[in-house]
Amino acid sequence: MEPWTGAQRAFAVRAFCKIGDSFVVAQREFRRKFGIRRNRTVPSAHAIKTWVRNFEATGSALKKKGGSVKTVRTPENIALERVAVERNPHRSARRRPVSLGLSEASFRRILHEDLHFCPYKIQVNHALHEREYVNRVNFCQTFLQLINQNQELVNNLMSDEAHFHLSGFVNKQNFRYWSATNPIEFHERPLPK
Repeated sequence: MEPWTGAQRAFAVRAFCKIGDSFVVAQREFRRKFGIRRNRTVPSAHAIKTWVRNFEATGSALKKKGGSVKTVRTPENIALERVAVERNPHRSARRRPVSLGLSEASFRRILHEDLHFCPYKIQVNHALHEREYVNRVNFCQTFLQLINQNQELVNNLMSDEAHFHLSGFVNKQNFRYWSATNPIEFHERPLPK
């Protein structure tokens, strides 16, 4: 796309309005005025139409300044969202915007850009009772003695995959805590007997 100067844009708008709203004639006049050969580009009809529209709206053929006005990310909506997330950080980020009357994209933009919240994964670990600490220490000491006696034992017992389902299933890929700082929350499940 050619970067047209302000004077060229102004001439195209004047030619369009003077000739009687004809894009083709305005392009011909533009070509003649600025000495542009027949096989070279001139402003398109769409470009001239945009310049005329901008001139009628702002008095200038140049691009309009400014952008869209924030209608959703208002201080009131940001405050409402902060209160809602702090009250219940475990609630789904897909269901919450519906209750607040926001789109999911606006909701997430407020979370990230305005509140500086991040999603944190749940950490699943085994709930230990007092007697289990002693058993774990005893097992570790016994296992260390076995390793010292036979180094090949480690290669035979260990693998790179493990799936543990204790007394239920928690899909931590779909579960997030929204907070400005990591809450370091644990989900403890007792081992079934």
